[in-house]
Amino acid sequence: MSSNRVTIQATGEAFEVGNREFILDAAIRQQAKIPYSCRNGTCRTCISTVIEGHVKQHDIEDCLISPSELAANQRLVCLSTATGEVVIEPLRKLPRR
Repeated sequence: MSSNRVTIQATGEAFEVGNREFILDAAIRQQAKIPYSCRNGTCRTCISTVIEGHVKQHDIEDCLISPSELAANQRLVCLSTATGEVVIEPLRKLPRR
């Protein structure tokens, strides 16, 4: 299975995502730090801006993302796949420990 590299802009953290794998699933599997909660597109915790590359948003009808957010290159990474190398920036920050 081929994969694509996703980098989180603020931290430089990078991880591999399979072609048919959701970005958030790969991040969790590899312990990358992306904020999330529901994992099904309803809580919007994982919404991220795509800085470079292309991300395909799946299940647009079932998730809570607006056309204006899509136009601004924002995606819910729990329901998105990467098509090539991608740089993202989550809109929400993880709490400091």
